[in-house]
Amino acid sequence: MAYCLFCLVPKLLILKKTAKKHGAEKAEQEAFRAVQKWAAMCIKTAKHTFTVNGLEKVPTDRPVLFVSNHESYGDIPVLIHALKGFNIGFILKSTLLNIPFIGDYLKYMHCVSVDQSNMRSAAKSVNLAVQEIENGHSLVIFPEGKRSFNNFPAEFKNGAFKIAMKTGVTIVPIYIHNVHYSYEGNGCMVTPADITVNILDPIETGTLTRSDMQQLNVKVFNIISSFAEEFNAEYKNKKYFFDI
Repeated sequence: MAYCLFCLVPKLLILKKTAKKHGAEKAEQEAFRAVQKWAAMCIKTAKHTFTVNGLEKVPTDRPVLFVSNHESYGDIPVLIHALKGFNIGFILKSTLLNIPFIGDYLKYMHCVSVDQSNMRSAAKSVNLAVQEIENGHSLVIFPEGKRSFNNFPAEFKNGAFKIAMKTGVTIVPIYIHNVHYSYEGNGCMVTPADITVNILDPIETGTLTRSDMQQLNVKVFNIISSFAEEFNAEYKNKKYFFDI
């Protein structure tokens, strides 16, 4: 919290001056660095053990769509830190972009807001995400549409796969593990957790058609779910496994 008040908030004034003097791209790069420092601070102060597997699988020559399970509010700093070599935006609930100063940073990061209660607005958000990807920006989406509060993904909605169908973007599935233990699983108090971010094999969508969308949804869900089953079975055999 102190970092937010004394570093991120004053930084916004500097970013506005940077944008006027050096252009929007320079301001965006500085905003990304500030947010990445914040994410690293979140991991460090919470005293998490933190492991990232498969980072080498992420293509570096084009934008991608990261598709992740959604356990916790903590998923966002976890993924920013895990993917710190990439400037990523998120597809998020519209209410988050209205939060003072946080919303400003999300805009610098090319995040896209979604109003899940409004079908027309949701369709517009898909088109905005398509534009961001076509402009070279990678995005992260949580296709469950809500937090699961556990280590197993719930059914995926189609928004992510509509974006893939319209852009032919490479999908990079991600399975995050144990983030909910750090916050929601402990009475909404941040506590240490053994967090793992697993980056799975990319899926090319360039040759798929609109009729393949539901099949792609099922494929990505099954990949992440199957990995979750195997990972949790192995994790339970380790001496540091705990339950709540």
